[in-house]
Amino acid sequence: MAGAMGRTYSPMRANRMANRWLGLVVALVGLALIGVASSLTPAEEGIGTHKSLGLPECNWIATMDLPCPTCGMTTAFSHTVRGNWLEAMQAQPLGLVFCIVAAMAVLGGLWTLLTGASVGSLVATVWNRWWVWGLIVLALLAWVWKVLSHIGVF
Repeated sequence: MAGAMGRTYSPMRANRMANRWLGLVVALVGLALIGVASSLTPAEEGIGTHKSLGLPECNWIATMDLPCPTCGMTTAFSHTVRGNWLEAMQAQPLGLVFCIVAAMAVLGGLWTLLTGASVGSLVATVWNRWWVWGLIVLALLAWVWKVLSHIGVF
């Protein structure tokens, strides 16, 4: 099938171009997350950094005096981009992991942008069901960590 300029339509070429656009979007989202995290000053308390973005105090802490499952995530991101991994781990272990994943997404997005490789095949090479279960367990353990540190056990 010929196009307006006499080129032949190629589904494979169209897929590579769509992959490149998707790679650009993934890289930009990851860069935005890392950029915002680097612009924030981590709260010394290990929670509350999100308030510098104009967001309200966490309702869980305000009403139940318990941290929510994502409590400390912004603080952990902010510490991680500065290389303060121990402080990030103390603020929210899952935030440390997610910030690293965001950095990996930037690299993967740029790779896809440059090569046109399928995002699905790139993710499939590093992702399997054990990662899903691992993240679920890590999320639960991170929340337990945050609750225990909030009540003063750590």
